[in-house]
Amino acid sequence: MDMKKLLCAVLTALLVAGSAFGQQTESPKNPTKNKPPATPQSQEKPAETTPKPEATPEQKPAIRETSGDKDKDKDKEEHFDMTEVPPVVTHHQITVDGKALRYTATAGRLPIKRGDGKIEAEMFFVAYTLDGQDAAKRPVTFAFNGGPGSASIWLHMGALGPRRVVLQADGFMPPAPYRMEDNPYTLLDKSDLVLIDAIGTGYSRAADSELMKKFWGVKGDIEAFSEFVRMYISRNERWASPLFILGESYGTTRAAGIAGYLADQGISFNGISLLSTVLNFETLEDNFTNDQPYVFLVPSFTSIAGYHHKLAPDLAQDMNKARQEAEQWASTEYAQALDKGDALTAQERQKVIDQLARFTGLSKEVIDQANLRIDVRKFT
Repeated sequence: MDMKKLLCAVLTALLVAGSAFGQQTESPKNPTKNKPPATPQSQEKPAETTPKPEATPEQKPAIRETSGDKDKDKDKEEHFDMTEVPPVVTHHQITVDGKALRYTATAGRLPIKRGDGKIEAEMFFVAYTLDGQDAAKRPVTFAFNGGPGSASIWLHMGALGPRRVVLQADGFMPPAPYRMEDNPYTLLDKSDLVLIDAIGTGYSRAADSELMKKFWGVKGDIEAFSEFVRMYISRNERWASPLFILGESYGTTRAAGIAGYLADQGISFNGISLLSTVLNFETLEDNFTNDQPYVFLVPSFTSIAGYHHKLAPDLAQDMNKARQEAEQWASTEYAQALDKGDALTAQERQKVIDQLARFTGLSKEVIDQANLRIDVRKFT
């Protein structure tokens, strides 16, 4: 009896489970019967999946080219107004060595023209002329910094101009407020001054960005400055004045080029001043195959060492003589020793170390470790 009840319970459970299983397997089919036939994915919701109109692949390169052309056109269209305007003229007075100097300051730009008269650039300048002087006899000095890529502000406001920026005793910029003062070392008491900005610096500009490239080379730079000098002495009637030129750093290279170029045009200078001279660029780059910079630095090292009281008493008592001795030794014995290189005997090497220490104030150990070659960084 109990067995019969057990079998009945098992059968009942199997029937219930089978019914439930049948419902589960049948339920997915029922919704399918009520739905419409499936459509391909590409046909579903065409309004949403259809891409918006756009450029075809064939058109896309053209778009990129147009963008590039626009960039090029933008560069070509970048230009500056070459309309000539009158210079600004003001009058001032300073005191140098107890003497009052009345002068005229002129700030303006001069056109740099090509053969057909079209203005290709304008060069900015500031000129200082001493009042009450005979222009035919009064010297005029054209001055500029170098770089290349530097305006004349450094020579103008730091060295030559009638007014200068007040700096600290060590030459560094002081904290604000900044001040200016009369320049006791200005050249204005000896010569009129014309400070010139190279094209692309200060307020000097080419007519457009393409022409900038023309004036950013050695030849174009020299020709532009030469034309400026010619225009200035013509417009200001200074053909009879003694002419001088002063360049700093790369400006010394430029000055030499201008002097030669204008000599061929019938304009000669009475004198050329070269500050921080660079006429031979090999003297700047010291390396394993070029010892020239080491040779030419020795006299400067001697002067600096003397200023800081690092020289022996016999050298320090006459710095001009000490510098001449250093120059003579460096250009002969020192240069020959560097040429020998590793072929130097121990005795020859020690002799060079002793002399270089004498002229530079450096320790013999430093010179020995530097392999007899002292550059500016090691010296300082």
